[in-house]
Amino acid sequence: MQCHSKTASDFTFLGASSLVMTAGQSADHKNIALWDTLLPQKKCLVTSFACHEHSGASAILYAPLNQLLITGGKKGDVFVFDMRQRVQRDRFQAHESAVKCMALDPGEEFFVTGSADGDIKVWGLGAVRILFYSFPGEHSRSTLFRNIGMGVSHLYVDQNGRLFSCGADGSMKFRQLPDRGINNIINTI
Repeated sequence: MQCHSKTASDFTFLGASSLVMTAGQSADHKNIALWDTLLPQKKCLVTSFACHEHSGASAILYAPLNQLLITGGKKGDVFVFDMRQRVQRDRFQAHESAVKCMALDPGEEFFVTGSADGDIKVWGLGAVRILFYSFPGEHSRSTLFRNIGMGVSHLYVDQNGRLFSCGADGSMKFRQLPDRGINNIINTI
C-alpha cells in the first residue's frame, strides 16, 4: 500500500486492528492518513489531514481514551486532532528541530515528545495545552568531532510514571516524573 507520495515515517493503529494512521510526507501536504486495511487497495484511504506543510510528519501517536491523534513534524510542530469529529484541535511549536518520537502516559494525562536536538518535553493532554516538564539536551545530537545521530530515538512511559528514553548518544535513561498535583508549571530538570 503506497501511503504517501514521498516518505512514510511512522504509523499507529487506531482502535480496531484494521485501522492504521500513517505519518509521512506527500506532495499534496496530506501528511497524515487513515487507512482501512480490510478495504480494497484503491478504496482503503478513509481520510487524510493536510498538516506539517513543506516538511512532513515524522511521528504519530493515538490516545484511545480521549480519541485524540497527536502528530509531530520535521520542523518541531505538533498537531492534535479529535478523531471523533476528525478536526484539528490544537497546533503548536514544541521543538526547534524535528519531533523524532512520542510516548503517551497510560492514564492519558500527558504525552512526551523527543526531538532531533536531544530535548524531551512533557505536555499536558487536557483541554488547555500545558508544558509540564522540559529536559533540554537529554540525548545530545552530536559531538565536536562527529555526528552521532539525531537526538532522542525512543520514549516510553510506564504505569508508575517513569519516563524511559534512549538516543543517538548511545544512552538509555529513565527518571521518575514528579507528581504534577502540586503545581502545573514548567519544570526544567
